Amino acid sequence: METEFHLVRRITAEVLGAREDSIRERTRFIEDLGADSFELFEIMTRIEETCRVSFDAEALKKVITVRDAAALLAEAEHA
Repeated sequence: METEFHLVRRITAEVLGAREDSIRERTRFIEDLGADSFELFEIMTRIEETCRVSFDAEALKKVITVRDAAALLAEAEHA
């Protein structure tokens, strides 16, 4: 089973056409990967669909790094 980080990294790479091995926990979606707000929304939506979880809109506003997204996923899975 994929860890939260690896799942977020895989989906991010798919959506943005980036290499998985270039994505680290501290990688910022917008500043480092060049994602726009629509691409970030697509990443988070795919994570929700893949893991069958739901993220709070306010929590999504705080997602800046891959680590933030993985932590949000971990929290949603254990809620």
